[in-house]
Amino acid sequence: MASSLKRKTPSWANPPTGSSPAPGPGQRTVSTPAYASGSTSGAGAAKGFGGVKREHGEGGGGAGDWKRSKLGMVNNVITVDPRSAAMDLEEELKGKGTMPLMDAYFYLQENCPELNANDVVALLKGLPRVGFNKANQVLSYVPALTITSQTQLLTHIRLHTTPRQSLNVRDPTIKEATKDQPLVEWLVDLEKTGEVLLARAIGPFAHSDLPKLGRKNGLGLGISDLEKGASRIRGVFWDEVRGRGRAGKRVDEDFIHLWADVPIEGTDDVGKLLAQQDLSASSNVPEPLKAIPGGPAGKKKKKSTRALKITNTHMKAMGIDFSKDYDPANK
Repeated sequence: MASSLKRKTPSWANPPTGSSPAPGPGQRTVSTPAYASGSTSGAGAAKGFGGVKREHGEGGGGAGDWKRSKLGMVNNVITVDPRSAAMDLEEELKGKGTMPLMDAYFYLQENCPELNANDVVALLKGLPRVGFNKANQVLSYVPALTITSQTQLLTHIRLHTTPRQSLNVRDPTIKEATKDQPLVEWLVDLEKTGEVLLARAIGPFAHSDLPKLGRKNGLGLGISDLEKGASRIRGVFWDEVRGRGRAGKRVDEDFIHLWADVPIEGTDDVGKLLAQQDLSASSNVPEPLKAIPGGPAGKKKKKSTRALKITNTHMKAMGIDFSKDYDPANK
Protein backbone atom coordinates (compact mmCIF):
# COMPACT_ATOMS: atom_id res chain seq x y z
CA MET A 1 0.00 0.00 0.00
CA ALA A 2 2.78 2.39 0.95
CA SER A 3 4.76 1.58 -2.18
CA SER A 4 1.98 2.85 -4.46
CA LEU A 5 2.07 6.35 -2.91
CA LYS A 6 4.29 8.94 -4.59
CA ARG A 7 5.64 12.03 -2.87
CA LYS A 8 4.50 15.22 -4.54
CA THR A 9 7.16 17.77 -5.44
CA PRO A 10 6.58 21.02 -3.51
CA SER A 11 5.54 24.01 -5.55
CA TRP A 12 8.46 26.19 -4.42
CA ALA A 13 10.96 23.75 -5.96
CA ASN A 14 9.63 24.26 -9.50
CA PRO A 15 10.68 27.37 -11.46
CA PRO A 16 7.93 29.65 -12.74
CA THR A 17 6.57 28.82 -16.18
CA GLY A 18 7.63 32.07 -17.84
CA SER A 19 11.21 32.23 -16.54
CA SER A 20 14.16 32.34 -18.85
CA PRO A 21 16.42 29.28 -18.89
CA ALA A 22 19.61 29.29 -16.86
CA PRO A 23 22.79 30.11 -18.78
CA GLY A 24 24.70 27.17 -20.12
CA PRO A 25 28.39 26.37 -19.70
CA GLY A 26 30.67 29.27 -20.57
CA GLN A 27 27.77 31.69 -21.07
CA ARG A 28 27.59 35.08 -19.38
CA THR A 29 24.57 37.30 -18.96
CA VAL A 30 24.57 40.90 -17.78
CA SER A 31 21.46 42.63 -16.48
CA THR A 32 21.65 46.38 -15.95
CA PRO A 33 19.27 48.74 -14.13
CA ALA A 34 16.79 50.83 -16.08
CA TYR A 35 18.73 54.04 -15.60
CA ALA A 36 21.89 52.50 -17.08
CA SER A 37 20.50 50.57 -20.06
CA GLY A 38 20.35 52.43 -23.36
CA SER A 39 20.60 55.89 -21.78
CA THR A 40 23.24 58.43 -22.73
CA SER A 41 21.91 61.40 -20.78
CA GLY A 42 20.33 62.11 -17.45
CA ALA A 43 21.23 61.37 -13.86
CA GLY A 44 21.44 57.62 -14.43
CA ALA A 45 24.07 57.95 -17.14
CA ALA A 46 26.12 60.46 -15.14
CA LYS A 47 26.45 58.08 -12.18
CA GLY A 48 28.00 55.33 -14.27
CA PHE A 49 27.13 51.66 -14.29
CA GLY A 50 26.91 51.07 -10.56
CA GLY A 51 24.97 48.15 -9.14
CA VAL A 52 25.44 45.86 -12.17
CA LYS A 53 24.51 42.25 -11.54
CA ARG A 54 26.51 39.66 -13.45
CA GLU A 55 25.74 35.96 -13.57
CA HIS A 56 28.22 33.44 -14.92
CA GLY A 57 26.82 30.04 -15.79
CA GLU A 58 29.01 27.14 -14.74
CA GLY A 59 27.06 24.04 -15.48
CA GLY A 60 23.90 22.92 -17.14
CA GLY A 61 21.20 24.94 -15.49
CA GLY A 62 17.81 23.60 -14.50
CA ALA A 63 15.42 23.81 -11.57
CA GLY A 64 18.12 23.23 -8.93
CA ASP A 65 20.38 25.97 -10.31
CA TRP A 66 17.43 28.34 -10.57
CA LYS A 67 16.49 27.69 -6.94
CA ARG A 68 20.03 28.24 -5.59
CA SER A 69 20.43 31.43 -7.64
CA LYS A 70 17.07 32.67 -6.43
CA LEU A 71 18.07 32.13 -2.79
CA GLY A 72 21.58 33.57 -3.27
CA MET A 73 23.29 30.27 -2.47
CA VAL A 74 25.74 30.11 -5.38
CA ASN A 75 29.00 31.94 -5.90
CA ASN A 76 28.43 32.70 -9.57
CA VAL A 77 26.17 35.69 -8.84
CA ILE A 78 28.22 38.85 -8.35
CA THR A 79 27.10 42.40 -7.65
CA VAL A 80 29.70 44.92 -8.83
CA ASP A 81 29.85 48.51 -7.62
CA PRO A 82 32.68 51.08 -7.67
CA ARG A 83 33.40 50.67 -3.96
CA SER A 84 33.79 46.89 -4.20
CA ALA A 85 35.94 47.24 -7.31
CA ALA A 86 38.21 49.70 -5.48
CA MET A 87 38.58 47.27 -2.56
CA ASP A 88 39.45 44.41 -4.94
CA LEU A 89 42.02 46.60 -6.66
CA GLU A 90 43.49 47.47 -3.24
CA GLU A 91 43.98 43.75 -2.52
CA GLU A 92 45.72 43.40 -5.88
CA LEU A 93 47.93 46.38 -5.02
CA LYS A 94 48.67 44.91 -1.58
CA GLY A 95 50.11 41.77 -3.15
CA LYS A 96 52.28 43.68 -5.62
CA GLY A 97 53.35 46.59 -3.42
CA THR A 98 53.36 49.12 -6.28
CA MET A 99 51.37 49.43 -9.49
CA PRO A 100 51.55 51.96 -12.34
CA LEU A 101 48.38 53.95 -12.81
CA MET A 102 47.89 52.63 -16.34
CA ASP A 103 48.02 49.04 -15.04
CA ALA A 104 45.18 49.91 -12.67
CA TYR A 105 43.08 51.11 -15.62
CA PHE A 106 43.90 47.92 -17.56
CA TYR A 107 42.89 45.83 -14.53
CA LEU A 108 39.52 47.58 -14.29
CA GLN A 109 38.91 47.32 -18.02
CA GLU A 110 39.54 43.58 -17.94
CA ASN A 111 37.67 42.64 -14.75
CA CYS A 112 34.76 45.11 -14.58
CA PRO A 113 34.29 46.90 -17.91
CA GLU A 114 30.78 48.02 -16.90
CA LEU A 115 32.15 50.54 -14.39
CA ASN A 116 33.60 53.98 -14.89
CA ALA A 117 37.33 53.47 -14.33
CA ASN A 118 37.92 57.11 -13.32
CA ASP A 119 35.40 56.80 -10.47
CA VAL A 120 36.98 53.58 -9.22
CA VAL A 121 40.50 55.02 -9.33
CA ALA A 122 39.32 58.11 -7.45
CA LEU A 123 37.88 55.88 -4.72
CA LEU A 124 41.09 53.85 -4.67
CA LYS A 125 43.24 56.94 -4.11
CA GLY A 126 41.06 57.92 -1.15
CA LEU A 127 41.64 54.65 0.74
CA PRO A 128 43.87 55.05 3.83
CA ARG A 129 46.30 52.30 2.80
CA VAL A 130 46.87 53.54 -0.76
CA GLY A 131 49.44 56.15 -1.76
CA PHE A 132 49.85 57.87 -5.11
CA ASN A 133 52.99 59.49 -6.49
CA LYS A 134 51.98 62.18 -8.98
CA ALA A 135 55.52 62.53 -10.34
CA ASN A 136 55.79 59.02 -11.76
CA GLN A 137 52.07 58.13 -11.70
CA VAL A 138 52.54 55.06 -9.48
CA LEU A 139 50.15 53.65 -6.88
CA SER A 140 51.69 52.10 -3.77
CA TYR A 141 50.33 50.18 -0.79
CA VAL A 142 51.11 51.74 2.60
CA PRO A 143 51.22 49.05 5.34
CA ALA A 144 49.93 49.79 8.83
CA LEU A 145 53.39 49.11 10.29
CA THR A 146 56.83 49.38 8.71
CA ILE A 147 59.91 47.73 10.24
CA THR A 148 63.12 48.02 8.26
CA SER A 149 65.80 47.49 10.92
CA GLN A 150 66.55 45.47 14.02
CA THR A 151 66.43 48.62 16.14
CA GLN A 152 62.88 49.40 14.99
CA LEU A 153 61.88 45.82 15.80
CA LEU A 154 63.27 46.08 19.33
CA THR A 155 61.49 49.40 19.87
CA HIS A 156 58.19 47.89 18.72
CA ILE A 157 58.67 44.91 21.05
CA ARG A 158 59.45 47.19 24.00
CA LEU A 159 56.34 49.31 23.43
CA HIS A 160 53.90 46.45 22.82
CA THR A 161 54.85 43.84 25.42
CA THR A 162 54.33 43.51 29.16
CA PRO A 163 55.67 40.97 31.68
CA ARG A 164 52.43 38.99 31.17
CA GLN A 165 51.67 39.68 27.50
CA SER A 166 53.99 38.75 24.66
CA LEU A 167 54.05 39.99 21.09
CA ASN A 168 52.70 37.42 18.65
CA VAL A 169 55.22 37.14 15.82
CA ARG A 170 52.57 35.43 13.67
CA ASP A 171 50.29 38.45 13.76
CA PRO A 172 49.35 39.57 10.21
CA THR A 173 50.52 43.10 10.98
CA ILE A 174 53.99 41.87 11.98
CA LYS A 175 54.17 39.58 8.97
CA GLU A 176 53.22 42.42 6.64
CA ALA A 177 55.68 44.85 8.26
CA THR A 178 58.62 42.40 8.00
CA LYS A 179 57.67 40.71 4.74
CA ASP A 180 61.04 41.46 3.12
CA GLN A 181 63.12 41.35 6.33
CA PRO A 182 64.87 38.46 8.18
CA LEU A 183 62.55 38.51 11.19
CA VAL A 184 63.64 35.18 12.68
CA GLU A 185 67.35 36.00 12.42
CA TRP A 186 66.77 39.37 14.09
CA LEU A 187 64.90 37.77 16.99
CA VAL A 188 67.57 35.10 17.53
CA ASP A 189 70.31 37.75 17.55
CA LEU A 190 68.37 39.84 20.07
CA GLU A 191 67.95 36.76 22.25
CA LYS A 192 71.69 36.06 22.20
CA THR A 193 72.46 39.60 23.32
CA GLY A 194 69.89 39.36 26.12
CA GLU A 195 67.54 42.04 24.78
CA VAL A 196 64.43 39.85 24.42
CA LEU A 197 63.02 36.56 25.70
CA LEU A 198 61.54 34.15 23.16
CA ALA A 199 58.68 31.71 23.70
CA ARG A 200 58.95 28.70 21.42
CA ALA A 201 56.64 25.83 20.58
CA ILE A 202 57.90 22.38 21.55
CA GLY A 203 58.13 21.39 17.87
CA PRO A 204 60.55 18.53 17.18
CA PHE A 205 61.22 18.02 20.91
CA ALA A 206 57.77 16.50 21.47
CA HIS A 207 59.27 13.01 21.18
CA SER A 208 62.86 13.71 22.26
CA ASP A 209 64.78 15.23 25.13
CA LEU A 210 65.10 18.97 25.43
CA PRO A 211 68.68 20.10 24.84
CA LYS A 212 70.68 21.63 27.64
CA LEU A 213 71.38 25.32 27.56
CA GLY A 214 73.88 26.01 24.78
CA ARG A 215 74.10 22.33 23.85
CA LYS A 216 72.37 19.91 21.47
CA ASN A 217 70.39 16.82 22.36
CA GLY A 218 70.94 13.28 21.16
CA LEU A 219 69.32 14.04 17.80
CA GLY A 220 71.69 16.94 17.18
CA LEU A 221 69.00 19.61 17.67
CA GLY A 222 69.61 22.84 19.55
CA ILE A 223 66.98 24.86 21.37
CA SER A 224 67.03 27.57 18.68
CA ASP A 225 67.19 25.28 15.64
CA LEU A 226 64.56 25.52 12.95
CA GLU A 227 62.49 22.63 11.67
CA LYS A 228 61.88 22.36 7.93
CA GLY A 229 62.67 26.04 7.49
CA ALA A 230 59.84 27.17 9.77
CA SER A 231 60.52 28.91 13.06
CA ARG A 232 59.16 27.60 16.35
CA ILE A 233 59.01 31.10 17.81
CA ARG A 234 55.48 32.00 18.90
CA GLY A 235 55.92 35.02 21.16
CA VAL A 236 58.57 37.51 22.20
CA PHE A 237 58.99 39.48 25.44
CA TRP A 238 61.14 42.49 26.09
CA ASP A 239 63.61 41.67 28.88
CA GLU A 240 62.43 44.45 31.17
CA VAL A 241 64.78 43.54 34.05
CA ARG A 242 67.85 43.79 31.85
CA GLY A 243 66.51 46.71 29.85
CA ARG A 244 66.01 48.81 32.99
CA GLY A 245 69.47 47.95 34.34
CA ARG A 246 68.28 45.76 37.23
CA ALA A 247 69.89 42.52 36.01
CA GLY A 248 73.24 41.14 37.12
CA LYS A 249 76.17 40.17 34.96
CA ARG A 250 75.56 37.48 32.40
CA VAL A 251 76.90 34.07 33.44
CA ASP A 252 79.68 32.78 31.23
CA GLU A 253 78.62 29.94 28.95
CA ASP A 254 81.61 27.80 29.97
CA PHE A 255 80.45 27.91 33.57
CA ILE A 256 76.94 26.98 32.46
CA HIS A 257 78.29 23.95 30.61
CA LEU A 258 80.42 22.88 33.59
CA TRP A 259 77.46 23.23 35.93
CA ALA A 260 75.28 21.18 33.58
CA ASP A 261 77.87 18.38 33.55
CA VAL A 262 77.84 17.97 37.35
CA PRO A 263 76.16 14.61 38.10
CA ILE A 264 73.16 14.81 40.38
CA GLU A 265 71.77 11.74 42.12
CA GLY A 266 68.28 10.91 41.12
CA THR A 267 67.23 9.70 44.62
CA ASP A 268 67.52 11.25 48.06
CA ASP A 269 69.74 9.38 50.57
CA VAL A 270 68.32 11.10 53.67
CA GLY A 271 65.57 8.52 54.01
CA LYS A 272 68.05 5.65 53.85
CA LEU A 273 70.29 7.22 56.52
CA LEU A 274 67.33 7.71 58.86
CA ALA A 275 66.19 4.13 58.33
CA GLN A 276 69.65 2.83 59.31
CA GLN A 277 69.32 4.66 62.65
CA ASP A 278 65.76 3.39 63.18
CA LEU A 279 64.46 6.90 62.66
CA SER A 280 61.92 8.36 60.31
CA ALA A 281 61.26 11.76 58.89
CA SER A 282 58.86 13.95 60.78
CA SER A 283 56.65 14.13 57.72
CA ASN A 284 56.12 10.34 57.94
CA VAL A 285 54.97 10.35 61.59
CA PRO A 286 51.18 10.22 61.71
CA GLU A 287 49.46 12.85 63.78
CA PRO A 288 47.79 11.65 66.99
CA LEU A 289 44.08 11.18 66.80
CA LYS A 290 42.04 13.82 68.56
CA ALA A 291 39.77 12.52 71.32
CA ILE A 292 36.13 12.94 70.58
CA PRO A 293 34.06 13.71 73.72
CA GLY A 294 31.51 10.97 74.32
CA GLY A 295 28.43 10.62 76.50
CA PRO A 296 24.76 10.79 75.76
CA ALA A 297 23.64 13.87 74.06
CA GLY A 298 21.11 15.39 76.44
CA LYS A 299 18.93 18.39 76.04
CA LYS A 300 20.65 21.71 76.14
CA LYS A 301 19.94 23.76 79.24
CA LYS A 302 18.18 26.99 78.80
CA LYS A 303 20.29 30.02 79.54
CA SER A 304 19.20 32.10 82.48
CA THR A 305 17.90 35.55 81.65
CA ARG A 306 17.83 36.82 85.31
CA ALA A 307 19.70 40.04 85.86
CA LEU A 308 22.87 39.91 87.94
CA LYS A 309 22.36 40.93 91.58
CA ILE A 310 24.58 43.77 92.72
CA THR A 311 25.65 43.30 96.39
CA ASN A 312 28.55 45.74 96.78
CA THR A 313 29.92 43.66 99.68
CA HIS A 314 33.30 45.33 99.37
CA MET A 315 31.77 48.50 100.82
CA LYS A 316 31.22 46.87 104.25
CA ALA A 317 34.87 47.51 105.12
CA MET A 318 34.07 51.21 104.94
CA GLY A 319 31.07 50.86 107.25
CA ILE A 320 28.47 50.96 104.50
CA ASP A 321 26.04 48.07 104.25
CA PHE A 322 23.79 48.20 101.22
CA SER A 323 21.77 45.20 102.43
CA LYS A 324 20.00 47.41 104.99
CA ASP A 325 17.61 50.23 104.36
CA TYR A 326 19.01 53.71 104.17
CA ASP A 327 18.81 55.65 107.44
CA PRO A 328 19.49 59.42 107.06
CA ALA A 329 20.01 59.84 110.83
CA ASN A 330 23.07 57.58 110.80
CA LYS A 331 24.65 59.42 107.90
